[in-house]
Amino acid sequence: MFGDSHEHQNPFAGIEWDEEKVYPTLGAPPNNWSREQTFHNILRKLSTSEVEGSDWDPESIMEYAFPPGLIRRPEKYHREGIPDPLVISEHDKEYVRRWYPPLEDSPAELHPFQSVELTLAAGEQSDFAIVPSETRMYEIGTFGNSDVVMVLFEEVGGELRYFTAVDDSGEDSNGRLKVRLFEGRRYVLRTRLYSTWGPGKAALMLW
Repeated sequence: MFGDSHEHQNPFAGIEWDEEKVYPTLGAPPNNWSREQTFHNILRKLSTSEVEGSDWDPESIMEYAFPPGLIRRPEKYHREGIPDPLVISEHDKEYVRRWYPPLEDSPAELHPFQSVELTLAAGEQSDFAIVPSETRMYEIGTFGNSDVVMVLFEEVGGELRYFTAVDDSGEDSNGRLKVRLFEGRRYVLRTRLYSTWGPGKAALMLW
């Protein structure tokens, strides 16, 4: 789920990988992962103590897509692979509501073209308010050697409603959101540091 590890690493999923097919597949473009990266991002199972809940949700936005032939069991996913979810599952929405409760304090406002440093430890979160001065397409991005989960909400009637999200964990890249925001509306961006993979600090910008 958002800010946590990926669904295929769920110890309750019952996935049996064909490891000698997984390594060369993910070692090729576009991933170009080493065996160590592939093991860490795909094959490594989490401890049951690291998992919130018990069920595997293959429809979760946190599930990677895999082609047929990489999974031995369950048989369905051996034949069909796991498609890219592309949408937020009902379980995802439930998790977001539980782990991103209503704000208690007023978050700092994020202004266009102003870089904000994210002074976070792994697992910590910062919230930012966005009040667009004009209706247009915006981009929100992170910078630095870190994996940051961004979840954007729109404030409607005093409540936060999920808008969109991006999770760049497991990738040597930074997350980007491209969204159309409307003048006069208020949005809240919640950023959570998943991990760091190099020197330097993470930063955030809206443009």
